[in-house]
Amino acid sequence: MSHSVHSTVLELQSNMYFGTEVVNRVSFLRENGDFVHDAITHPSARFIFYNKTDPLVVKPSDNKLVILTNGDHQLIKSPTDVAADEGLARHPQWQRVVRTWSELNKSMDADIRNKSPGFVFLGLYDQSVGLDLHSLKIYDDERYLDFQGRYQGIPFFAVDVTNFPDVADLVVNHVKQAVKGDDDAEVFFTYSRRHYLSFPHHEAALYSHGKMYLDWLSRNLFCPGCGSKVIPIHAGGKLRCTNNSKNDKDDYQCPVRGASVSNLSFPRTDAVVITAVTNTDRSKILLSLNKRHANTKMYSCTAGFMEPSETVEVATRREIWEETGVTANSVSLVMTQPWPFPANLMIGCIATVEFNGENESIDLDHDGELIDAKWFDTSVVRKLVYPDEQSLDVDMLLPMPESIAFSLIKLVVDEHSKFKL
Repeated sequence: MSHSVHSTVLELQSNMYFGTEVVNRVSFLRENGDFVHDAITHPSARFIFYNKTDPLVVKPSDNKLVILTNGDHQLIKSPTDVAADEGLARHPQWQRVVRTWSELNKSMDADIRNKSPGFVFLGLYDQSVGLDLHSLKIYDDERYLDFQGRYQGIPFFAVDVTNFPDVADLVVNHVKQAVKGDDDAEVFFTYSRRHYLSFPHHEAALYSHGKMYLDWLSRNLFCPGCGSKVIPIHAGGKLRCTNNSKNDKDDYQCPVRGASVSNLSFPRTDAVVITAVTNTDRSKILLSLNKRHANTKMYSCTAGFMEPSETVEVATRREIWEETGVTANSVSLVMTQPWPFPANLMIGCIATVEFNGENESIDLDHDGELIDAKWFDTSVVRKLVYPDEQSLDVDMLLPMPESIAFSLIKLVVDEHSKFKL
């Protein structure tokens, strides 16, 4: 993340890690079986692989996330480089996997989870997100998907190989063959945040997109209404209960499958408010130390899950008071960030406290989550936001630059600088 002085909200939001818009999701096409078939079998189709939601990576490499294509020589300028010039479709086994899943998805087969790795259609890299359809191609083999003359681009899919080790081996060996000759190259599914928090922004967004969907699909195997198996339909974008009972008895009818609208059938996103708490002229900033980060002394923003029937503003003031005892007078929503651990939407706010001897008083005895909270001089925190400007004599850490917490803290520091002008 850039450490340029005086960031604006727009600059911070447009550069938000995990939040880059890489593909046009064209969500209305997910239930079109013909489109999904054309997309997944197209030579340009890109595939990102996961095992237990851990992404496949190759290192050392500038582009660590493995992204493979169906066809050979599909090196059209896309958001990221692929790991191999040779496509997966050269393997008959991969062709069978793709064909089988496409047929099962179109027919909504009740046994789709057992017969095929899980695929999720992520979207099209198209003109709306930066693809130049008229750019020169390197190879004659390069193609764009063109569906009905209206939807053109490069389709992206997430692939879950957790329960299909033979497919995982096929993909890993394919990549190893591509990097053959590089003695330092390693290909593996990683669980380490050190790896996927160092992806380039486009790769991070693709990883997050696929991970959130696959985590949701892997956690939801049975219907919450009747206990029957649920299966992914619409290219992984929705769950369907397999209970086909027409019996009039309540014990057999599924209240979820028969509902006209059900939020149990769609991916879950958990809303979290995260807030930089400051005073009117931004000369002070309230940072807290959670028990989980006691050893590292990482001070951060106040954060917590929203509860039912709360506005963002109410939830923010509640979390600040519950954790620190401080009373916020105003709250402004300024930016958001997807956070795929496992499926959070971080709603970033700035809360202003009018100092009067009571509002700013700290009390950690309400919910006991924190071991410390302090009002820091913003000039002190600035040393951690801009470590190149001056020597560091502060015995604490801030959140990683990829996090919205850091962006919010940076915004307060920059606004304080403007106040002093």
